[in-house]
Amino acid sequence: MPLTATPIILSQMKPSDNHEGMNHGGAQDNNLLTHTALLGGGIFLVGLLTIAGGFLLKRSRKEDKKSVESSLRPGKTLLGIGIIMLLAGGIVTVTNQLKPASSMAGMEGHDHGNMSHDDMMQVNGSFNPTPVTVKVVKPSLLSASVQYTGSIHPYQEVTVYPRIAGQLTNYSVYPGDKVSSGQALATLDAAEKLTQVAEAAANADSMESDLVASQIEVNEQRQEIERLKAELEYQQKKRDRYALLVKEGAISQDQYDIEDTNTKTAAAALKTAQVKLRRLEAQARSARSNVKQARAKSATASVMKGYTKIQSPIAGIVQERMVDPGVVVQPSMGILKIGEYQRVRLRANVSQRDAAKIRVGTPIVAKVPGSNVKEITGRVTSIFPQTNNDTRTVTIEAVVDNPGNQLLSGQFLEMQIITEREPNALTVPQSALTQFKDKTAVWVVDGETALRKTVTTGLVSGEQIEITNGLKPGDMVITSGHSRLIENQTVSVVDESGETLALGNNQSQGNAQIKLITPDNKNSVKKGSAQLILEIQDKKTNKPLAVENLDVKVTMPMKNMAPMTSMVDIQPDSQPGRFKVDTHFGMKGKWDVVVKVKDPKHQGKADFDFNVE
Repeated sequence: MPLTATPIILSQMKPSDNHEGMNHGGAQDNNLLTHTALLGGGIFLVGLLTIAGGFLLKRSRKEDKKSVESSLRPGKTLLGIGIIMLLAGGIVTVTNQLKPASSMAGMEGHDHGNMSHDDMMQVNGSFNPTPVTVKVVKPSLLSASVQYTGSIHPYQEVTVYPRIAGQLTNYSVYPGDKVSSGQALATLDAAEKLTQVAEAAANADSMESDLVASQIEVNEQRQEIERLKAELEYQQKKRDRYALLVKEGAISQDQYDIEDTNTKTAAAALKTAQVKLRRLEAQARSARSNVKQARAKSATASVMKGYTKIQSPIAGIVQERMVDPGVVVQPSMGILKIGEYQRVRLRANVSQRDAAKIRVGTPIVAKVPGSNVKEITGRVTSIFPQTNNDTRTVTIEAVVDNPGNQLLSGQFLEMQIITEREPNALTVPQSALTQFKDKTAVWVVDGETALRKTVTTGLVSGEQIEITNGLKPGDMVITSGHSRLIENQTVSVVDESGETLALGNNQSQGNAQIKLITPDNKNSVKKGSAQLILEIQDKKTNKPLAVENLDVKVTMPMKNMAPMTSMVDIQPDSQPGRFKVDTHFGMKGKWDVVVKVKDPKHQGKADFDFNVE
């Protein structure tokens, strides 16, 4: 708020006094100067005469010794009086000569009517409004937020490890290179792996041959069992016939015993063949398992051979090369770091108190200082479940898209976390708040005066604070200049540069409208006394409206100071609803005329701008 100087207020200007305004070159000032000069000269001359008389009196009685003492005393007295008068006359004369030069400097071109210099220098406090800046309160979205610094991390970050030992060759990727998933990054020189593959393949072939041989033996044994079963069946039938013949006495018992023995021998041979078959089948199953194992070893060898080609596990950007080409690497040695940057993670450490107000889904707004990256918007996607024991902070994270890969890992960022939102909040700058009787209050402009209102505050967002009670939309809250205000003090609204702003406009407000009858042209008004004719009309019918009185303010905006105010004389006109306003435009430039209807039944206000030439 710029410092403002108190303007010279023409408080004694009365347009009714012949409407001549104020004129520094008037007869009053000239007569005053002349009289003062004559007075000073007269006193000076009397002083000289008195001194001369004193000397003459002294000389005339010089020879009379008896009266020396009595003559000296009146002479000295006259001499002293003369000196004093001489000095007084000189002071009056000099002061009279210096006064116009000091007090009237810079005012020669202004028309001040018949007012004297002393009248012009009188200041009426009611005509010196206090300059203030204001903010019109209106509903708007208020986001209560907390702000923290954070950093950017890739969505994924993987370290590429070799699966087998070998010498690193064809290693041509560098940090910053974009790679796709499955892209070859390097190869390993591992000749022994090729030998292992060949050995595994040959062993598998040998095992398959053994399996075939075992299968043939099983088949042969099964055929032998079938033969033995047939022979046993025949021998059993033959034994049964011999048993009948023995009962009939056709053959001897010895013949029957021979056939019975042959039958048992055939049965034993069948059992032996069946046991052998089970053994051969077991051998075949073992051979089959060996084949599977050999094939698995061969496949493993082939896979290990494929591990000599190192591929990227994800699509992303190479962040770091951890070893140089030609190095013999082991499976536990990382060779590359790759990050995924299609999306990135924004992380910030927030205090425990603020973390209690943050949830998954809470909106965030972030920006990267010192870069041309646009403002980043997103939502909290995760809240880490553990508090840092050293800092007592909680890490929150938001995953956002990264078009063009503009966001880089490790970049510093400022993150604003929106903890609460009020869609229709009335807000004022925190600088507008004052304390009155231990309560929060603000100053508002009511017409042309300042009023204090007690308010209740709510959400806080940066320099803005929500007013939940005490204000209504459209209130003009004073944001600066309120430190020196008192209740109902006259104020003047100015902008940041100190230029006076009109509170109204040329459109009438209320149920009555104010029409300017004369002058016809507001853009060309002569400097000096002026008469305005105003007509109060019904806003609906446009007919003249009889009202009790008007309040008219005539001011001229002044840069870096309160506006200059001119006195007015308001008289009702002969026609109903019309008023004559006599005033004085003492300087060229833009003048504001604010008119208010003062009537219990009707309200209206209008602001007219005049260009005085």
